Amino acid sequence: MNVPNKMIDLKTARCHSCSRCAFTLVEMLLVIAIIAILLALLLPAVQGVRESARRIACGNNLKQLALAVLHYDHQHRGFPAAANVSEKDTCVGCFDPWSEAKLSDSAFTPGEKHGTSWILEILPYIEESSVYNQWNRQTNVLGNAAIAQTNISTLYCPSRRAGIRVDKNDHKNLLDESWRGGGTDYGGCYGRLDGFMNNTADQHRFCDMSASTQTPTTATALSPRIKHDSGLLDGIFRPNSKRDSAAAFDGLANVILLGELQRLRPLAGASGSSAYNRTSYDGWAVGGVATLFDTATDPGRSNPGGLNNNFFESPGSDHLGGAFFAIGDGSIQFISEFVDAKDNNSIFPLLGSMRDGASAGLELTSN
Repeated sequence: MNVPNKMIDLKTARCHSCSRCAFTLVEMLLVIAIIAILLALLLPAVQGVRESARRIACGNNLKQLALAVLHYDHQHRGFPAAANVSEKDTCVGCFDPWSEAKLSDSAFTPGEKHGTSWILEILPYIEESSVYNQWNRQTNVLGNAAIAQTNISTLYCPSRRAGIRVDKNDHKNLLDESWRGGGTDYGGCYGRLDGFMNNTADQHRFCDMSASTQTPTTATALSPRIKHDSGLLDGIFRPNSKRDSAAAFDGLANVILLGELQRLRPLAGASGSSAYNRTSYDGWAVGGVATLFDTATDPGRSNPGGLNNNFFESPGSDHLGGAFFAIGDGSIQFISEFVDAKDNNSIFPLLGSMRDGASAGLELTSN
């Protein structure tokens, strides 16, 4: 039987068409490779956008805290005390808030000072009145453990964490290692002095504030030693005292109020100063180094100066290249890791002290 030529041509065309519809293995692999390249190019951009959003959120957190402190100052005629704590040792200002915060009920007088921090006092100004109102002033931080473990989102930098990270041993920096909340990534500026005892055996307590202590330990032509009791090294926050804005002789626009904190854990196998100088304390409710930092540069005391320097007293962040700070006038600035901190009379240390009479010009990178 003869098949018409048109039918044969149609059948052949269909076969050719079907063969062109299918991908070969090589073509499929090529398409997959192109998609993978596009994803590789896109992912860093997406991550960059996410980090940019996290940085904005972090700056906003710090802004809220700064405004809260300024509102507190306006209503109470003074900034909140850095810590509410009793004198422990015979030396001047050697307060030990960490130890006081964790005393058992039988070891202190109810209603007295109990190692709490400035953050507790500003809770009503960051819409955390319910937490503030639950706090029992008759006992210390440990006696308020359930409340002290409250996670407050404003106190966490989203670039670092949203809460206590057990996988990174954050809980070991808390007052009690069994706690799983209550951290903070922000603290107040204590000044450009040697603020805290390095050794963890001393619970990183406050350093002696008498004339016998000076910063830095070794003077240079450009960075003379200054006595702790002179007031020239002071920051805005002081233990047991409410300083008003008038105390900032250098002007609030020229001094750091708040900033981001490093959260350090000792390296595996570390001991001695390489361990305790890399041990942070944490917890918004506890006064002292858990909620404060200083801007000093003092190599004689193992403090290299600047930020993100792995020294427990210094500020720092998980942002690339620097950290956010709130200036005394309420403005928020991002300060680079490369800021001048070569000695205790350079730009960054000077920004930490509020009444030394020295000018500190700084080109700040805003968020």
